[in-house]
Amino acid sequence: MLRKISLPTTPELFPEPFRALLPALLATRGSIDAGRIEQLRARRSVLSQSGSFVGHRRYERGDDLRRLDWSAYARTGEFFTKQLEEDDRRAVTVVIDLSPSMLAGTPPRRLGALRLAAVLGGLALARADGVSIVAPGASNASKRFTGTAQLPQLLEHLQQLPTAPVSSSTAAALALQAESVGRVHWISDFAPVQEFSRPLLMLRRRGAKVAGWIATVPEDEAAPAGGYLRVVDPETNVELSVPVDRALHDELRRQLVLLERQQRRMFAEAGSPLWRWDQGDCENPCLADYLPVVAACTR
Repeated sequence: MLRKISLPTTPELFPEPFRALLPALLATRGSIDAGRIEQLRARRSVLSQSGSFVGHRRYERGDDLRRLDWSAYARTGEFFTKQLEEDDRRAVTVVIDLSPSMLAGTPPRRLGALRLAAVLGGLALARADGVSIVAPGASNASKRFTGTAQLPQLLEHLQQLPTAPVSSSTAAALALQAESVGRVHWISDFAPVQEFSRPLLMLRRRGAKVAGWIATVPEDEAAPAGGYLRVVDPETNVELSVPVDRALHDELRRQLVLLERQQRRMFAEAGSPLWRWDQGDCENPCLADYLPVVAACTR
């Protein structure tokens, strides 16, 4: 049976329980590897003009004046700071898939993806790094935030992001346009896999340290055993209801296993980790649900 429907809506992204746990979560990040971060900051203070040059970024208040590139100033009339290898590794870019397929699942995968983006971005801000949010299809497809004071603006920006179909190659190209790419967290469903393989390799060849993130939904783990399967065309919003018999159940289960295997192989071939994150109880988020994200970011 065919009928036209509206795309699923996403529950409230950042309810009060989620906002309340963020400060504690970001403080946890500091207790895990504060020593390592302080070592990096100490190293930055003595690097001066040494280290491997990897590019420029616009001067920000508080930057080491010894790293100003006066040749660039003479050419452009603007201040730019030389980026050394250590700085580039500390930059963070979060790429978010806004495609309609992210609305699949109960609750929608998009809910977990945007909360994950908030946590990853917040962890970067708490580390005194800048974070670039790359969301192809949005009117402001790339926006940069710096400092924990901008956490409310980060959440507001994520709340305003639309649903928009954009190719994975476009997402990778936008990520490479960030002022300092550094570590890239790419949040998506990574399906179909063949559309992501080349863009992922492109990021790696350009020196980005990429980690893939999938906010899992219950439908990822178990195929329906009966009833009807609702299939929605994201372009026409037409729904098709298909009765689930034993043969369809077995095939869906096989496809789920195959998709996960292909995703893991793709990231392994690119030399990048792929994290599958269970968002837990979406209505009542707790600190324990997000500690695996914190742990992954310290590796």
